Amino acid sequence: MMRKLSKKAKIMIGVVLLIIVLIGSWTGYRIHQQQEELRMEQEAELELIYTYMRLHYAFAMMGHPEEIPQSGEVRERLHRLHGSYRELNPNAINAHGIDAISYLLTKFYYGHTGIYLSYDLVMDYFSEEFEPDGSLRLYNNGKHPEIEAFVTWVWENRKREVFSEYLDRLDSMHVNYFLEHREQGFGFQGFHDLSPQMIDALVRAEANPDYELDLTSLQEAGY
Repeated sequence: MMRKLSKKAKIMIGVVLLIIVLIGSWTGYRIHQQQEELRMEQEAELELIYTYMRLHYAFAMMGHPEEIPQSGEVRERLHRLHGSYRELNPNAINAHGIDAISYLLTKFYYGHTGIYLSYDLVMDYFSEEFEPDGSLRLYNNGKHPEIEAFVTWVWENRKREVFSEYLDRLDSMHVNYFLEHREQGFGFQGFHDLSPQMIDALVRAEANPDYELDLTSLQEAGY
């Protein structure tokens, strides 16, 4: 009788141990699964942040994301500021109805690639945070190929630095023109206040040394 009870006890102990092992394995699996789900959520969140940052970098709204510190308050502040939807600054729209920097970016893109990106298309893209179906409006969601091509070109080639130099050259040309023609009545404006016609003229003059720059006539005509 004692031997039979001992055998039953061993079986029960074995069963209990098996249950404990199974519970431990299941608990470990669930913990691992939850950690993996959290990791994937964090990666998706970080990718969304950097999707917005690449967009904002391309459109001269921030510096290169790689220059952001990897930790600390500065990184967190920049993530909050540039890692989500931002409309183009409405205060940047001048008296001629354009954001001069965004307008010049489309000209810069065309001059380097031959690809025409409509300024109005850019303004329309930034006008909404969401698509008509309620999803986030992201440049790389397959619905904005022109914006995606532009952002990819700027990002992969770090063209913002080249653009900054280009903007400086055009701004210097504008200032020099003012210094040479102010006695003839040409009034000075900041680059951000220029009309699309004046920007177009400066773009042509920068590309062609033989182009005769005449900003005075444009200003007199209300441009």
